[in-house]
Amino acid sequence: KGKIKIKHVDDNTSKDVEILIHLQPGSDPQKVIDALYAFTDCQISLAPNSCIIIDKKPQFVGVTEILKQSTDHTVMLLEWKLKNELGHLEQKWHMTSLEKIFIEKEVYEVIKKSKDRDEMVALIAEGLKPYVKRMLRKEVTTEEILKLAEIPVRRISHFDRKKTDEAIKDLDSKILEVKDHLEHLTDYAV
Repeated sequence: KGKIKIKHVDDNTSKDVEILIHLQPGSDPQKVIDALYAFTDCQISLAPNSCIIIDKKPQFVGVTEILKQSTDHTVMLLEWKLKNELGHLEQKWHMTSLEKIFIEKEVYEVIKKSKDRDEMVALIAEGLKPYVKRMLRKEVTTEEILKLAEIPVRRISHFDRKKTDEAIKDLDSKILEVKDHLEHLTDYAV
């Protein structure tokens, strides 16, 4: 309508939109493109008016704040996931190492000497005592001792030290990897 200097427009739209704009001789194509953006709907700016819940209250925020909130929440969830995974791996490492000590050092032999459950727990704890500080990373609980006492004889007789050492080494590398991810949480999140 006189705002853009063009010769004529051909609308060849069928399945896909195809509009041909024929320029007047001597027209600058870049100026016509800039004018199309300025005076038509080729480019439309939208100002979203978003309402989201922040700290249990509805708030109207822009896209930047929504992205920041979403990113912060994602990083928090990743940190929570990594801490849970680290706890699980450390517990598995502890139990595998504890089982290795229990079988290799033949601590299970004291079970035969015990008269009741309490005495058995005390004897196993006493048998593990020399190895706890130098071979484990945390103290042994009564529940863990009871799990050791429930190990079937078949599993004790088929114990494979090499396989257990490899499992412990693998758990150590996974623990280091998760700790590295926690230390470099932003890089991990990205």
